[in-house]
Amino acid sequence: MALTKGDKKKIVVFTGGASPLPKDAAPFFKNILEAGQKPDIAIAADSGLETLLAYQKYFSGLYDFYPAAVIGDFDSISDKKILEQFDGRIIERASPHKDLTDTEMALKKARNLAKGKKAFVTLIGGAGGRSDHFLGIFSLFGSEDAPDAWLCGEQVFWRAERSAFSVGGLKAGDIISIARAFGKNSGGKIISRGLEWESPVFRKKGLPSLSNTIKEEWAKKGKAVQINFKRGSFVLILPLFASVLLDADSKRK
Repeated sequence: MALTKGDKKKIVVFTGGASPLPKDAAPFFKNILEAGQKPDIAIAADSGLETLLAYQKYFSGLYDFYPAAVIGDFDSISDKKILEQFDGRIIERASPHKDLTDTEMALKKARNLAKGKKAFVTLIGGAGGRSDHFLGIFSLFGSEDAPDAWLCGEQVFWRAERSAFSVGGLKAGDIISIARAFGKNSGGKIISRGLEWESPVFRKKGLPSLSNTIKEEWAKKGKAVQINFKRGSFVLILPLFASVLLDADSKRK
């Protein structure tokens, strides 16, 4: 079963910085795509193009990551000659003195290419390196251009607003954390089942839950953790390999 209910365009944005190896991201793509389905759109931001090419090679014949747009000032790309293999019409060069980052530009492009339709946007990359770059991406959560999922290192940061998550594939000791979207320090409502420390004891300010885990008895039985974000703007942080079913815009009580 695919990740989301309903017909949403699947868009993948590759940005610079460290990213999961394609083989490690394979369970994630199997989770978000129906059998035989391919991403509708792929976009590369600056040196994210190099990551896109690595994924294109690894998933050849399975997923098509050929870019619909390549965006950036290309100050961090290691070999600018790779741009020559693409149609110049998809390359959007930006000034190095621009207000938006290459990642922000690519995410805006993703929403624009969805042409008003609902889209599920995955961002890959942006881990490691400078801490301010990491914070710049995290600050996007809660904004209209936020990714729905951000593959960062060995974790996935999930946008969690009025949505219910069923998280499977976890074993005892696997870490689950919940943060508030950037600029939010309190408020909201979360209901959980299957966690070692359940939602009634979540912190009312700051990070609601840090380094939480699945209950041992739930892990032994292979049961999925249920987390329902009723109100507020949050980020659910899960292992990259976790299996997720997402009921977006949940109105369940």
